[in-house]
Parts: sequence; C-alpha cells; structure tokens
Amino acid sequence: MTDESSIADISPPKTTLNDDKTSLCQQLMSRLQALNSLTATTAVSKKQIWLEFLSLWFDILQNSVSDVPSCYKECSRLPHNMINKTSFYQLKRETDVARQTFFTCLSLLNLSHIKDYLKSTNENGAVSTNQAYCTQVNFMLSLLSEALPYLPLLSTDEEKIIEKSTELFTLLIEYVDLCMPIKSKTTEQKDYKLDSPIMDILSVLWNLLDRTVFVPTFLKCDLPKKVVLWLAQARMLLVESRQPLIHIALNISWHDGGADELNKYRAIAVIKQYQKKYIEDDSRLIVFGMVLALLSTPEQLKNDAKDMKIVLDKLLQLVINADINKSSRYNGFHISEPLGVLVKMFVVEEQTLDYTLCRAETEPPSDMHSTISLFISLFFKFSNALKGDNGLEQFTLTAILNILWSISFHPIYGQELLSDEKLIDTIKTFTDDHNQQEIVEQYRRRSMESIKSATYGILHNLNRKITNDIASDEKIVTHDIRESNSMKGKSDKPMIMISYCHKNDSFCTELFNLLTTHNDAFDIWIDRTHLQGVDDLWELIAYGIERSSIVVSLISSQYFESKSCRQEFVYAADSQKKKIVPVLLEKFEPKGWLGK
Repeated sequence: MTDESSIADISPPKTTLNDDKTSLCQQLMSRLQALNSLTATTAVSKKQIWLEFLSLWFDILQNSVSDVPSCYKECSRLPHNMINKTSFYQLKRETDVARQTFFTCLSLLNLSHIKDYLKSTNENGAVSTNQAYCTQVNFMLSLLSEALPYLPLLSTDEEKIIEKSTELFTLLIEYVDLCMPIKSKTTEQKDYKLDSPIMDILSVLWNLLDRTVFVPTFLKCDLPKKVVLWLAQARMLLVESRQPLIHIALNISWHDGGADELNKYRAIAVIKQYQKKYIEDDSRLIVFGMVLALLSTPEQLKNDAKDMKIVLDKLLQLVINADINKSSRYNGFHISEPLGVLVKMFVVEEQTLDYTLCRAETEPPSDMHSTISLFISLFFKFSNALKGDNGLEQFTLTAILNILWSISFHPIYGQELLSDEKLIDTIKTFTDDHNQQEIVEQYRRRSMESIKSATYGILHNLNRKITNDIASDEKIVTHDIRESNSMKGKSDKPMIMISYCHKNDSFCTELFNLLTTHNDAFDIWIDRTHLQGVDDLWELIAYGIERSSIVVSLISSQYFESKSCRQEFVYAADSQKKKIVPVLLEKFEPKGWLGK
C-alpha cells in the first residue's frame, strides 16, 4: 500500500485564492516602495521614473480594488506625487512620454472593472462616488487630457486602438451628459461650473476630434446629438465650462458625415441662439462663424449676407495674422482651418469669393491684388509639403490649391494668376506623378478636391498647356479610345458624354447601362472607361467634351458643390457651346454658377 503521509510530505503546500492575492499585493507594494525611494535629479532620471510609474500603475489598477485594496489605498496620491517628482508638465512635451502616457491611460480606462465603475450610478442618477475608483479615474482623465495635444502622427495600429474604444467613449460621453445642468437637476442654476473630470473628458473629445479621421468613431457614440443638447444648455454654464462645446462642434463639422449628423439635430438654430446670447471674445466669434459656414448650405450662407461678410472678414484676417507667424498659427488656430472654411464658402457661391478678394475689411486693408498675392505666397510657402510627411501642411497645400482653382474660374481674377509665371511653372510640377507619392492619407471634405484635380483644373481654366501635354499626344489619346468599352477605334457615330459627380455613381451606372443598349446608334464617353490608369487628366476630359454631340449632366447638390463638375459643365456649355441635357436627381433649383 502507498503511504499517504509520504505523498503529503513531498507535495507543495496548498494555496488559496486569498494567498495569491496577498502575494501579489506584497509584490506590488515592494515595487511601490522602490519607486518612491528613487530620486529624480536629471531629465533622464525623471523620464525613467515616470515610465516606471506608468508600468507599475497599470499593473496595480488592472486588478480590481477588492483584489488589492491596500495597493489602491497606497497609490491614492501616487500619480500626484509622481507628477510633481518628475515635472510631468514639462516632461509630457516629449513624444514618447506623451504617447506612453496617453495609451496607458486609455488602456486603464478600457479595463472591464473601470468601465463597470463608469456605468454605475447612484440613486439620483449621478455617477457613483466609489472613492478608490473615482480618484484613479480622475487621474487617468487628467493625464489623458494633458498628453493628447503632444501626440504626433499616429500609426495605423494606434488609430485602431482608439477606434476600438467606442464603448469607453460612449460611457465618457454619458458621464458628461449626467453632469450637465438638466440631468444634474440644476435647471434653475446659472453660472454652473463643470467639475475637473468633466472638463478633462471634454478636452479629450476636443483634441481627438481635431483629427478628423476619428469623427466616424464618435458618430457611433451619438456625440453630435449630445453636443447639440449640451449647447442648448450653455446658458446655464460658466464661460470656461461652455467654451469646449463649440470647439467640439467645429471639429465634428469638418467631417461631412459629422456635419450631416449635427444638422439632423438642428445644430445651426441652436448655435445661432447661443451666438446671439453670448458675445464673447473675438477668438470665440470666429469659431461660431467657422462652424456655421461648415454646416450651412450655399443658399443659407447667401441668405445670411451680413453674417457671411463678418465671417469672411474674420477668416481672411486670421489667414493674414497666421501667415506672419513662423508656426502659421494665430490665437490657437492653424492657418489650415480658415483656409479650409474658405474652400467650402468659395466652392459654389461667387459672391463670397468676390467679397473676400475685393471688399473684405482687414487690417492692414486688403484689395484684390494683395489678397490674391497672399494666396499665391502661401502656395509657395507650402509647395514643398509633399516632400515630407506633415499631414497638416499637406492639407494646407490642398486647401490653397482649391482656393486658387476657385479664383481661376473668373477671367479677371485668373489674369492675376496668369501674370505670375513662377506660379504657373510651380503648379505644373504637381502634374508629375512623383509629386504625389509622399502624400499622407487623410480625410478631405466633399467641397475639397485632390491636389492633382486642383492642379489640372487651374491650368485648364487658365488655358495653359501642361508640360507633359497628354492631350496633344495622339498615340496616347488613340490608345485610350481604342481601349474604351464604348467604341472600337475611331467611330463616325455621334457621341454622348455623361458628366456626373462620383457621389451619384450608382445612378450613373444605371444610366450608362441603359444607354449602352443603344450603342448601335451612338457612342458613350464616360471617365470610368476613358481615363483607366490615369488620374484627373483634364486634357482628356476636355477632349471627350469636344468630341461629344450632347453632354448629359446628372444634376444634384453634390454636382453643384463639385469644382470638377463645374469645370466640365462650364467648358461644355460656355466654351464648346454643346447641347446640355440636364437630369435632375433630386428636387434641386439651379443657382449660382449652375443657374447662370
């Protein structure tokens, strides 16, 4: 028989779950003591201590408070002490410190027991005040807010981490909502001050949404609806508590989908009501003007002519002031922001362009020559943006070229561009494919078209030949026609060209399929068959218009707002006197350039 007592002698002692927790807690406490004993005398040592703190902080808080209660108690002031010991507010300016801080805090907030805390509410509907979690979450939010502005361009993997945090962001947005005046039962109170954690969350939303690529993530969190509701309560808030709200609305409105969502909840009316009640400092007024311009249709802008002129004055002044500074910033705004709004305002309504170029009130005073010269000088200033990977500078270059494209539609203003041979020669360089290789993928509004589209558009409007003039190369044109699905070689049949906006691609496909059933009677010219393998070659599009007997234009609001479609339509109707067959895709009254 086996002696059971001998087995007991060689077997390891049995441990309980409580023993494991005690051991873990002892290890963490030892690390805490070692961390507190470190001295920070140099910048290097401060950085090492901060990174060690982040690692230990995460290791402690990934456990629930019930698992390591003494560690939570010991670390109640640990973040505060480490902030002071390492001079974090200076240290955070280092990219790797900001990145590690941000993603550590984001990971902590995404822990299941932390999210459970954020979900919990007391009997009054307010967020639970479990002190152990409350203290740590407040530190997480504060550090998240502090580090975020110093994060440079994010990697694809880092962007995915943020995009996968939808549940967390939804909880944080609900956290803010519960603390707003109406939900917190303070409807009669004025000058209501939002607590620091709420302001930190608003700061995180503001800064994350400053990167337009993240707007779709926050659309899933229903943020546009919440922001409109918060703005409607702004009359109850202190100035500093309500300021982030309009900036969040502005950043959402930079994305077409975000603007559509804000408009769904009548954001324009709410913002105008807010604007009438609170005349704040000048920098805030321009924010109101920018967000209203991005949310409004051309017709709405035209109807608010007085407000539109004030906005245009301030936008141009902001461009002038930002241009003077080496950083291309003024009063918190990068020059790309007013330029991006001007692109939207110039795209269809000629009055806005005329006013900005000729009658805007600025200091020093400006006129047509000085304003066009300003845009030309900005083009040269940012013309090398494609040689680097600075997305903000590349966006600025794209905006400037779109503005120059709008200017080039007008004969008088276009002459100002034509008189600058250096400008024309530099613009021509952007038709080379190698100039497009380094561009950073980023979001562009539907009112803003690509650098290459704008380049070809400007040169086409100014009747300037491109260096590698594709249209004059008969071999390439003939090869393109021969490869087309709609004709074989040269044809004597009449040809129909379809002019459309790519947003209306599905309807265009239906029409194209219908017309091809009659290709025994006519040929069809459409960009998808004739521009295969090339990008935005205006000379080939012009060639298609010239060969066509009829141009079928698929008219919609998107068509009206597209400079490419405008280019095609104007060239067909005015320059070539082609017969235009308009097909209305929606209830749409032609106006602006299309009305003419």
